[in-house]
Amino acid sequence: MTGGALWAGAVVTAGMVGAIIYGFLAGSFGDEGGQILDLAWGRVTLIDLYLGLSLFGMWIGWRERSISRTVPWIAGLVGLGSLAAGAYVLLVAIRAETKEDFFFGTR
Repeated sequence: MTGGALWAGAVVTAGMVGAIIYGFLAGSFGDEGGQILDLAWGRVTLIDLYLGLSLFGMWIGWRERSISRTVPWIAGLVGLGSLAAGAYVLLVAIRAETKEDFFFGTR
């Protein structure tokens, strides 16, 4: 029913899996991650990322209405970023029967 969200979730999830694999194969997370924090725009980018993920996490919490279903997704957002967000959108889109189900969950 929510074909656009299904495709968006699939593209984001697949894109992030590819990007993470590339990052681990081509670079050193420990060495390069520290360099990001040394740069002003690196810190701004991380602030932007985590503010966006916080907003997305609030939608998950509001939509799920269950702490036991929300906490793992929030942990996923913190650790995996957009990979977790894409996976959440993909799974919700697969399960949703209507657009209202997708956005609001079952109430």
